[in-house]
Amino acid sequence: MEVHHPSHPTHKKKAKEYFIEFLMLFTAVTLGFFAENIREIYVEKERAHEFIERFEKDVKTNIAFIDSLTIMHNKTEYSMGKVMIELTNASSSFDLSFFHANVFSSYPRFLSKNDTYEQMKSSGSLRYIKDKRLLELMIDYSNETEAAEYRSKEQEASYALGTYADLLTAWTPPAVAIKRYLISTDNLKTRVNTPDSILQQLKQLDSYKRDTLILIKGQELAAFKKVMTPALARRLGLMKTTISFLTRARNKGNLLLEYLKEKH
Repeated sequence: MEVHHPSHPTHKKKAKEYFIEFLMLFTAVTLGFFAENIREIYVEKERAHEFIERFEKDVKTNIAFIDSLTIMHNKTEYSMGKVMIELTNASSSFDLSFFHANVFSSYPRFLSKNDTYEQMKSSGSLRYIKDKRLLELMIDYSNETEAAEYRSKEQEASYALGTYADLLTAWTPPAVAIKRYLISTDNLKTRVNTPDSILQQLKQLDSYKRDTLILIKGQELAAFKKVMTPALARRLGLMKTTISFLTRARNKGNLLLEYLKEKH
């Protein structure tokens, strides 16, 4: 017995239906693309805003640090300038106690807070900054602070903590060395638990805390002036150059802050 399957007529889509389906699919993909694009733009703007806020805080921190360093440099320059005048005018004798009370082997160094910019640079996040002028100011400022830090931490330090410090040590009388040790110990007493036995020993040296004249004369004075006068002049010259680098960095920072205040 034959079985006859009923034939179902096949429905053929019209070209208009294909076009509508294509248009709907294209619209969905296009809208998804634009939505993703808008989301990425929003995320980039948020990240840029966050980075700029952090960068602005770094700039303000550096400016405050530079201001404090400048005050300290000015005080140091005044003290050392006073020594230079006294030493230059000294003909018969000179007080080494006065000298060591007004010159310094150590000095404050500028360490730039540039963490945000370095993070942006290493991660490629600088591309989030769409304002070309702002980006130029940020790069210019970063270069200036790096130069100021290198000048302070490397170039000035190589002399101040090297040859200059060695000369000061060579011309440090025992009484002055003991006095400096006692002063540093007094400053540490509040932070370090010093045993009573050591405190008793230190009391035996209390007489060295008093200022006493330590005069050098004749050939010793001539030798001292020959060595220390150019050393002091170079130290002051290096200090002035460092201050000029710091001032340039500060000015760049203020320019950047003014632009952020006006435009952002």
